[in-house]
Amino acid sequence: MSLNWISLSCLTLLFYVPLLRGGEVSLQWVPQARVEYEGVGYRESPSGWELKVKPWTPVGGIRWREELSPHLGFQTQYWANRSAYYAEFGNSAGTHLAQEGQARLSLQSLWVDFRRPLVGSSIEGVLGMNGAYQSLRQKNIVFQGNPEPGASREIHAALGAHLGFHGKGVSHPWARGPGLFWDGEILLGHYLWTKNRLTSEDGSIRRGGYTYALRMEGGLAWERWRLSLGYTRQLYEILVPGGRRFTPGTSSSATASLPINKTDLFGAFLALGWTY
Repeated sequence: MSLNWISLSCLTLLFYVPLLRGGEVSLQWVPQARVEYEGVGYRESPSGWELKVKPWTPVGGIRWREELSPHLGFQTQYWANRSAYYAEFGNSAGTHLAQEGQARLSLQSLWVDFRRPLVGSSIEGVLGMNGAYQSLRQKNIVFQGNPEPGASREIHAALGAHLGFHGKGVSHPWARGPGLFWDGEILLGHYLWTKNRLTSEDGSIRRGGYTYALRMEGGLAWERWRLSLGYTRQLYEILVPGGRRFTPGTSSSATASLPINKTDLFGAFLALGWTY
């Protein structure tokens, strides 16, 4: 999975939207999302090692929803942040090891699923697949007060399945003007396949991971347009081979990869939707 592959898939889906009979396309914009990365593992210290990068960064999302039948719906959504270099800091519990520098975190996710109303309820059951692509670049690293030469780029890819619940509602329009609507979902997923571009040198190795996505929004609904405010929280924990140093083979070097990689994305968003 790569940026070009995901972008091409989204553009292909949008090309077919005018040919469909009914659905919705919605754009979400999180002006300032908190994107917290924490990498955890074991390297050079039995008590563990942790790296953190916690930037505030804009995030964008696009959602396409299609009603295939009165009892079956389809939805796909894609999210990505704008990456830039931010402060990185790391330490090892119980020792005086320290690491700091600059890290650039880039996260993309794609969710595709089918939705079916539960019997006797306005809530829909959700079942689908999801993928994540994450890049972590490091530079200007200082370990134990000594600069590390060069830079590092670690890429995580993950693919898994998810299930969850989706609910929505629209009030009757006012005498003049739009009506009110709300929309929300919670999705829980498990990664069935994960990969790290960097090979492991030492440390623990785990594979798999899990993810979840929570979204709530509400606003005004016209015949063709919808304008809303919302909040999203998404977690991506990718377990991959990890434990590589910045300078392999040396007795003491900064961390370049870790086996447990958790990214937490959350923030309020504005959304504009078009129904067709």
